[in-house]
Amino acid sequence: MSHESGAAAPTTRGGPAGPRHSSSPGAPMNHPEQPSAAGRPAPAPQRPEGVADGESAARTTFGEALHEALKAGGLSLQRLHHHLGERGISVSPVTLSHWQRGRSQPEREQSLQAVAAIEVILGLPQGALQTLLTARRPRGRALAVRSPVPEALSRVLSPGAPLEVALGADAYRFNEDLVTLSVQETLTLDDQGCIARYTVNHVVRALRDGVRHLTAHHNFDDPDTPSVQVAVNCGRLEALRFRQEVRSAIFDIGFGRTLRRGETAIIDYTLDIGPRWRSSDHHERTLPVPVRHYLLHIFFHPRHLPSSIHGYYRQSSERAAQDIRPLSLDASHSVHIMPAKCQAGIYGIAWKRHALPAAAAWPPCQA
Repeated sequence: MSHESGAAAPTTRGGPAGPRHSSSPGAPMNHPEQPSAAGRPAPAPQRPEGVADGESAARTTFGEALHEALKAGGLSLQRLHHHLGERGISVSPVTLSHWQRGRSQPEREQSLQAVAAIEVILGLPQGALQTLLTARRPRGRALAVRSPVPEALSRVLSPGAPLEVALGADAYRFNEDLVTLSVQETLTLDDQGCIARYTVNHVVRALRDGVRHLTAHHNFDDPDTPSVQVAVNCGRLEALRFRQEVRSAIFDIGFGRTLRRGETAIIDYTLDIGPRWRSSDHHERTLPVPVRHYLLHIFFHPRHLPSSIHGYYRQSSERAAQDIRPLSLDASHSVHIMPAKCQAGIYGIAWKRHALPAAAAWPPCQA
């Protein structure tokens, strides 16, 4: 049905599976990126009329200039990371995201080399970014606690995952000020084998003061998915936006209060999906960091019961399934998985209406 991302960027997906490696879970889609700036110079940031060079530089931070240059050049952080790698410079997309947002700035020798290379990649004049760097920032308790979520997310999701396609550079700051403590999701399939209802319950904790909402992202891999109704059972729906070109729905759910660092909140919402004609065959969730509790519970319609069901785990969106275990329907025609130790990675349930071919449908279990 969907690829969903909530606090701490848990991501889930269900619906027609396609190739197993395509889950992000979610089928990989062509990134709507224009030809990279490596192939054409990016225009330099424009200076307002009547403002001298020195005045413009004083008003523009390194992060702002980097953000504008990337935007003008049509280059994503992943592609910039790739071009730097081709030059033997290793800077993660998360670090690049922090640079353009002003959360950190280049200070080490390799980082400063990266800035010089970025100027070449983006077609900027020499020194256009380097001259905007300020003195080394103080370190210690005065600085905010760094969120573990962005780095962890970049390890679990591969480039081109639905979250990155839908949100671009913002994918690496996705709910970075929240961490999931527990998550429970319940899916209900209709008599055509399609996921008709999807309910999620999150318990989250704030990593800093001032957090006001959680953002969720669902990627629908069925192009014929109709409009989706979102009902928030605990929390308040603040914004809902659809990106049909990448089959995504993104919505913000407010807590109704401002969280202080260390405070917890509960978010509970339901998606109701209109009738479809392509049956679903799996659902999975990505957890970039370990959680205390994860439960995936799926109810099948009595007129469309699967003959084979398996739970599985993947270390990342580029890794094959492992720990594959057969599941059996209970009296309510439902199955569930609840890992005893929920480490970071991708958890899912897949099903078939006919018997699995001998060993071909699933990759072998890995140690």
